[in-house]
Formats: sequence, structure tokens, C-alpha cells
Amino acid sequence: MGFFKTYDNIDNAINRGYARCKKWIWGSLLAVVLAYGGWLIWAAVWGPPTGGVTLIIHSEIDRPILGFSVNGVAGGNSSAYDKNNPYAKGAGKTTCCGNISGKTAEVIWTLSTTRAQYDAGLRKETRRVEMPMPERKWGENDLHVHFLPGDKVLLGWSDNAWSPYEKRFDTQDKTAKRGQN
Repeated sequence: MGFFKTYDNIDNAINRGYARCKKWIWGSLLAVVLAYGGWLIWAAVWGPPTGGVTLIIHSEIDRPILGFSVNGVAGGNSSAYDKNNPYAKGAGKTTCCGNISGKTAEVIWTLSTTRAQYDAGLRKETRRVEMPMPERKWGENDLHVHFLPGDKVLLGWSDNAWSPYEKRFDTQDKTAKRGQN
């Protein structure tokens, strides 16, 4: 019987406390919910761009790339750049979706070899470079990683699969020129 009496005393104390502090309890909960809602609105309207990033590799080096990463987010691989075929700029891959943030980018990549390079004595190597991260604007969810000769890396954001560093033929220019003829 002592257990139920103790339980009843505790229950009465909680009910009295709730009756006295009801406004404070509900007010505190409402303040937390409103603060979180306000933060969500701020992040959606004025906050920096965030979310998943697609990594797209572009290679202009004469060795295959086994894989790479930007700030720990893994990217795809790429074949060796063929100088005899200017249209095949190291056919690469896209990988989705990782979260890349920060002011700097640490790019790590692993170079492989073609059969001829292996026979000439080259072996697999890992390279690393740290560089400033380009500014990301709203809607830009594709990070293009260009590997250039001399261990140079170029990063650029875009809102589509086309790199900001590649020249591409615009269909609107084509139709405008047709209309002038």
C-alpha cells in the first residue's frame, strides 16, 4: 500500500506544478517551435546554398584516374586523355550525391597507368592538392573537377552537366544565325 500512496503523492505534486506553470511550459515549447520555423524560413530564403552535390570529372592528362575525392566525397574515374581525339576529353563519370562545404577544397586523386606507361615503369600514384573552393550560388548543384597537366586542378560550379570552363555550342545562337540568313 505504501507504493501506491507514494505514487499518488508524486502524481498530485506533478499536477499542482503543471497547474501553476502551464503557461510557461506551453510558452517555452511554442518558442522552440517558432524559433526552428524561423530558422527554416531564413535558410530557405536567405541562407547559403546547401544540399547534395554531383561531382563531375573532366580529365586532360595522359594517365587514367582511378578515383578522386573532394573534401572526403568520392568521385568517379576517368580514362586517359587521347591527344589524337580532341572530342574525347578523358571520358569521365558523375557521382551523386555528397555534401561538400567549406572555404577550401582538398582534392585527392589516384593516377593509374595505361599498358604502355606500365611497361615504361610508371606505377600507381596518389596526388593531393588543397585549394580555395569557388563560390556556390543557388541552384548550382554540380561541381566540375578538371584535372590538368602538371598536377593542376580546376573546380567550378554549374546548374547543369556542362562545365563553366567548357565552350559549348548554344542552340539559340544557331537559330538566331539562321534567322539572319
